[in-house]
Amino acid sequence: MKELLAEIALRAAKVVAAALVGLIVYALMTGPFGAAGSPQLALEAFIAGAVIILLFESSPI
Repeated sequence: MKELLAEIALRAAKVVAAALVGLIVYALMTGPFGAAGSPQLALEAFIAGAVIILLFESSPI
């Protein structure tokens, strides 16, 4: 049971990390780059954050 809870916590932490990176991407896009804020941009920023997290965890380095 402890292993299941640890796995759930790890997966939840990855989602939170992707959301934080996505928030940074969204802030950069709407701030310095001047893009108009929209739900589509927010979703794309979250997906970009998730991709960055996946790249860091499966890096060949």
